[in-house]
Amino acid sequence: MDSIRIDSGVKRLAINDDPDRVIAFNPSDVAFVERFYALIGEFETKQADYERRAADLDAVTETDDNDLPVNLGARIAFMREVCETMHGQIDGLFGEGTAQTVFEGALDIEMIASFFEGLTPYIQSSRQEKLKKYARPAKGKGRKAVMR
Repeated sequence: MDSIRIDSGVKRLAINDDPDRVIAFNPSDVAFVERFYALIGEFETKQADYERRAADLDAVTETDDNDLPVNLGARIAFMREVCETMHGQIDGLFGEGTAQTVFEGALDIEMIASFFEGLTPYIQSSRQEKLKKYARPAKGKGRKAVMR
């Protein structure tokens, strides 16, 4: 039987060069790209609320006997909420267990930001290559004259 080979376009990226910590995604898959940018958009939408809540928590300047903020528990709970929400969204986008693979249980907002910053160039590059195929060449460039 004859067969054809179809390049799935899947990228496999090792986290911190660890071959046991690999994520896979297809930056050419329009459905994936839509979900990726929807996730970024959702986070940007929530960012104003997160900033407001963080400012409210930071506004409390009272400290306890150990010179720690009296609302330290609320501050930690807030950061946990943000990180766990993002981990859930990452799992929703890439598949269950991805956040554990990437972050190894750490709840660190800077790690999450680094993750997205590391992924974005792969997605942007792929999109630019795909769109280039459909872009019209500028007038006078790349167009062949038609003889009449």
